[in-house]
Amino acid sequence: MLKRLLLTFLILNLFIITSAIGSSEWENLSEKSSISLLTCAPGDELYSVFGHTAIRVSDPSLEIDLAFNYGTFDFNTSFFYFKFAHGNLDYLLSVTSFKRFMREYFIGGRSVWEQELQLSHQQKNDLFRALVVNAQPENRAYQYDFFYDNCATRVGDIILEQLDEKVLFANTRDSAQLSFRQAIHPYLINKPWARLGIDLVLGSPADKKTDSLSVMFLPDYLMEQFSGIQFVNGNELVHLVKSQNILLDFTGTNGAENDGISSIVLIWMIALVIALLTVAEISGAIQLKILDIILFLLAGIIGLVVAYLTFISNHLVTSPNWNLIWANPFWFFLVTNVKNVLVRFLRLIQFGGLVLLILFSGVLPQFFPPEFLPVWIILAFRLGSPMYSAYKK
Repeated sequence: MLKRLLLTFLILNLFIITSAIGSSEWENLSEKSSISLLTCAPGDELYSVFGHTAIRVSDPSLEIDLAFNYGTFDFNTSFFYFKFAHGNLDYLLSVTSFKRFMREYFIGGRSVWEQELQLSHQQKNDLFRALVVNAQPENRAYQYDFFYDNCATRVGDIILEQLDEKVLFANTRDSAQLSFRQAIHPYLINKPWARLGIDLVLGSPADKKTDSLSVMFLPDYLMEQFSGIQFVNGNELVHLVKSQNILLDFTGTNGAENDGISSIVLIWMIALVIALLTVAEISGAIQLKILDIILFLLAGIIGLVVAYLTFISNHLVTSPNWNLIWANPFWFFLVTNVKNVLVRFLRLIQFGGLVLLILFSGVLPQFFPPEFLPVWIILAFRLGSPMYSAYKK
């Protein structure tokens, strides 16, 4: 109920603002106006762990101080989680007061940086009008894409569109050596299980190298790139950022906590236990059929998710995905007690795929987390055990 009331308030607020812009009172921003890039520090929740970006438009003469936020979405959307998984969830541009925007980050204990942009009066007006047009009900929704169309890329694009002349990127970071996957990994250091899941579903497109423009899909990199951007204004080279300051400073006050035990340590411990149990099974001491059912069902469920995201969803960065070699739905056929030719063939294929991954994953055009190696070994041991026992007989 609270979320519905908040959304209703935002829509009403947007209606009032967009109606006012059409009046003569807000026909143009005054010379005292300023437009800034707002960069918000990462939060603890997974949806906020990569930070956030917004645009501030302030004009004391017109008594306006607004935050334009491309990162709004409605949890009450029908089939919300399905649309998110499928890649056709709409995000919205919302408009709220700067004070209200800052209150949210103050309560959340997240730092906020402001970069005032060095734009001409005409450029400020053009940018403001472009934002208002984007905020109209018929324009405010867009189909979110994590790497290519999100709250940061939308902000970067609409600002750079106002610079008619050539834009020069003068940042010190060599972003050409950074892939999309490498760019997001530092944000997930304290969330190893989330990182593992993200690396599982992201395909080889996530290992494409970024450039000065595409790396701005992350708010921190957008802020960094903007600090070095220059553009030609008349006969002189002008810095895009006029000044930079921190509005809320929570740095060093509450570091994010780790999700728990190291994922790689835990998975290797499980792999060692299963390897020892497999040796015991081969010697005839125990039977591990129930363990196989659990492992193969889990692998099959993971395979269904990976296959869906690879072949069916609208996500651009989940296909192709080389994890399908081991994470695929064919594991479900190996759960049964049926021992026909098809099942034996699938067992052999799955075993061969795991061996190839163990030996040659380093040369494939996709990053595989080190945690996957013990998983492959576990599955290979359980597939190989019956084949070895049959060979001994």
